Amino acid sequence: MAPLWSEFPAKTLCATVLAGLAAAGEYGAVQMPGWFIAVATVVGPIYVFGPLLLVYLVRNGGWRPATVFLKLLYWTQEGRSALGRLLAQAALQEGDPEAALALSPVRDALLMTQAHLLEGDWEAVLGVEEARSGGGADNAHLVAAARIEALLELGRPEEARREFELLQGRFAAGAQGPLGHRAVVLSEARLKAYEGDLNGVQALLAQPLVGVRPETLYRVLGAAAERAGRRDAATRAYLAAFANGKGRLRERARRDLQRLGVEPTETVQRRRHSYATYALIVVLAAAYAAQVGFDRSYGLVRALGTLFQPSNVVAAFLQGLPALPAADAWWRYLSYAFLHGNFIHLAFNLWVLYDIGRHYELRRSWGDMLAAFTLGTAAGAWLTTLFQAGQQLVLVGASGGILGVAGALLAEALLGRSQADRMLLKSLVQWMAILLLFSVAVPGVSLWGHVGGVAGGFVYGLLRLRLPLGQRFAQAAGVLSVGLLALSVYASLTTVLPLLP
Repeated sequence: MAPLWSEFPAKTLCATVLAGLAAAGEYGAVQMPGWFIAVATVVGPIYVFGPLLLVYLVRNGGWRPATVFLKLLYWTQEGRSALGRLLAQAALQEGDPEAALALSPVRDALLMTQAHLLEGDWEAVLGVEEARSGGGADNAHLVAAARIEALLELGRPEEARREFELLQGRFAAGAQGPLGHRAVVLSEARLKAYEGDLNGVQALLAQPLVGVRPETLYRVLGAAAERAGRRDAATRAYLAAFANGKGRLRERARRDLQRLGVEPTETVQRRRHSYATYALIVVLAAAYAAQVGFDRSYGLVRALGTLFQPSNVVAAFLQGLPALPAADAWWRYLSYAFLHGNFIHLAFNLWVLYDIGRHYELRRSWGDMLAAFTLGTAAGAWLTTLFQAGQQLVLVGASGGILGVAGALLAEALLGRSQADRMLLKSLVQWMAILLLFSVAVPGVSLWGHVGGVAGGFVYGLLRLRLPLGQRFAQAAGVLSVGLLALSVYASLTTVLPLLP
């Protein structure tokens, strides 16, 4: 995205280091003045989580305020260009060419080509000549594929075939990566669609193509069926493209259907949001702020010859520590999720929750996300008691619950049949394998808390897929989860706080 020494990665790295020093200062590992810790606590989240906020704004139509915040956060052309590329890609995914063109760096010809393609400005696509030799082989292949599509839309098939031959030659002579393969296959499919070779198109599109959206594939199939005289097949394909598309892609599919004399039925589409995920992020962050304030104001608690943070005594999951109040209480199986070891621990968990939680909530519902989080939290503590029986330990952090959401999403990907599900499954398995190695290699990280979280969420995900449980069940599960989590925190505060020395 950008050189390591440029502003965007440099500021992100510095913000992460500041947050780490602030966390170390909080626990006495290094001596840091109070003003430094205060500044780091503010600056760290701004530059660590700021880019995520800007992506969220762009994906929800707020690209204009996103451009303002972009200029406030990053002051060099390199920094703004790096983050602008990320935001432009998010706009393209939402089918918004206006936002993509506004956010794309001026000389990033690949993004400009893709935006013009989405806009349907075929002549503008052909006018971005400088992109063909810049940005690496993959960029050149993707731009060539865009030019082929534009030439076919303009009714210039002979030029498109010549462009395709050049693309094939460059791909065969260079590194044959997945993006180049996608460009070659999709371009060949478009040429065959123009010729009405429906069987040829179906054979080409049966293979995995990295990063190709479903509506794009459906439109190519629809074009092939339409030119082959298969009106019913073309209608079905265009309807699928219309149902899956966003923004301009959806409107393009509508025009395809209208050309066939079909008016797509407009269903009332309410834009879904991940409100429960965002609310949980805010609650966890607020809980950590309260934890830090409480620990600093109260001081350490001594028990069994050991000093404990008072917040851990109040709400952490405890095992083998009978000297601490209510050490075996049921609510500790849930309340420990609202405590964190330090700011880095919190920041990493919130980052993963932002990514995983939104994904699962949009696929299912707010209630399912909260239920998977709650079950994963409880299962993480329970599995810890099985495999670490007899050991003295203090367990804190929301990672068990977050991995519960990941486990539920894993069940969705495992049982799904789409190409997107297969790609999601691969990503989740790779990520969980890395996390497993991290849990084994790093002292103090709860292996069984993580494994239990995944297992608990996976069980919930399977139940939601295999049993006839509708939205009412999901809503009831969400309400129950909120109640249990709130009750666990309330019980920890009212039971232990009066007993602290």
